Amino acid sequence: MSIYNRNLQTALFVIACVLISLFHAYPSFAAALPNQTAIDAFYAEREGEPLWIKKKRLNNQGLALFEVLKNAWQNGLNPGNYHLAQMEELFDGKDPHARTGEAAALQIELLLTSGFVNYVRDMSGMRVNPRDLSLRKRDWRQMVSAAHALTYLSDHKGDIAAFLNAQEPQTTTYQTLKSELIDLVSIMASEEDAKPKLNFKGLVRPGRGYSDIPKLRIRFGLADPESENDRFKYDEALVEAVKAFQTAKGLKPDGVIGKQTLHILNQSREDKVTQIMLNMERLRWVPDSRPDRFVVVNIASATLWAVENGNVRFEMPVIVGRKKRETLSFITYIHGVRFNPTWTVPPTIKEEDILPKLREDPYYLANKGMELYRGYGKNAPTLDPTAMDWDSVREQDLHGLRMVQVAGRHNPLGRIRVLMPNNYNIYLHDTNNKSLFHKSNRAKSSGCVRMKDPEKVAMFALEKRKGWSEESMRRVLKKSKTSDIYTSEKMPVYLLYYTVWTGDQGQLVYGRDIYDQDMKLKNSLKKIDGLPIY
Repeated sequence: MSIYNRNLQTALFVIACVLISLFHAYPSFAAALPNQTAIDAFYAEREGEPLWIKKKRLNNQGLALFEVLKNAWQNGLNPGNYHLAQMEELFDGKDPHARTGEAAALQIELLLTSGFVNYVRDMSGMRVNPRDLSLRKRDWRQMVSAAHALTYLSDHKGDIAAFLNAQEPQTTTYQTLKSELIDLVSIMASEEDAKPKLNFKGLVRPGRGYSDIPKLRIRFGLADPESENDRFKYDEALVEAVKAFQTAKGLKPDGVIGKQTLHILNQSREDKVTQIMLNMERLRWVPDSRPDRFVVVNIASATLWAVENGNVRFEMPVIVGRKKRETLSFITYIHGVRFNPTWTVPPTIKEEDILPKLREDPYYLANKGMELYRGYGKNAPTLDPTAMDWDSVREQDLHGLRMVQVAGRHNPLGRIRVLMPNNYNIYLHDTNNKSLFHKSNRAKSSGCVRMKDPEKVAMFALEKRKGWSEESMRRVLKKSKTSDIYTSEKMPVYLLYYTVWTGDQGQLVYGRDIYDQDMKLKNSLKKIDGLPIY
């Protein structure tokens, strides 16, 4: 080491001690380094040796780190959280390549290290309070500690930019969202942002007349029809333009403008940017290590995917909870499948749905093939529901009454229920009502997830069970007896909430926020640092 470098190192260490005192003496400066204790320990271990500075200017690693932090918005993160403004003030002429004074060099050194810590932590897991979003902390990746983040600097000797890029989720969806975000931010506000908002009420069907049809023609750059009588008609040319739009956006190309098509037609560039950043945030919460086989349900799109070796084996529409009875997001494991299940009515459905019906018709349970018990356990006595005075039964009385739907055609679980223990009584199951799967709005259940093709999921879940086959499944179903078939394979099932996802052609689909979770997440992020300013 040269005499100059030894002197600079000594000076940096001495100044570090002085600045540490300043941090404690002046709270406004201390706020710039929220991880001060861990950073102090890191530099003490290095005996004050700088990591990012050489000859009072940023070295190559420092320049690379500064560039990553400056572009943090590309991951939906706010660069303001990484001290960019403070560092730019310290650069001579705001040029990060410029030489600075020794005191400024030290401040930049420490700010870069703090920025690195903040960035790694933000990339490593959930930044918001999960309770704000009705989530359970243990289901999701949590941020690493500052001390843990600094171990990466001690252990890593290679390209810092490559290292930080590797901290991003490497999934196709995340990287597609990132590319889309960069594209949207890099272009100037386009004519699309100035196009008129459409205000259709209800479904817009081909051949009918609507007052906003002229605006829709402007949206697609189509000329008005020759006949004034057809000016407000949703005509064939316009229908074909809408179908092409729906195809490009991953929607059902039926030419009918419903809530989702209208939502996407009305989206501005700013709306898309915000929606992408919120979903990138969610994607960073999911554990990055996954087995070869798993099941994903995207609640917002009401779609299930079975994934094997990184590829979608099959997908299907599902029915999810309506807004007042949301399907919650969580992660659990499939243990097996219950065939010909019974159904014990959950408390909410007992109180809000069945009790009112019993007050109208005391034969309701009998007509549905449901049994009534007082209490729980195999020795619980059976009650006659037609002999009960349901008008005098209050909601608190229902806690001691158990209503059980026996296996059969009336059972809302259908013939198949996936065994996936959780604290919410939310399951994947068959249904005895198949009429809703073709609808675009499939938020219709009481919280559980109804599957269109439950046999496919059952076979996927039990595929590794020795001796199991489709014929085995048919025999079990034919017996009409409740049977639990278990699997030793530990297959995760992810119930997630993404309002932007990739379609079957790899295109991005901007969906509706059916539970207003985007707004809740946006408000939670405001408590931290908000969304990026670019």
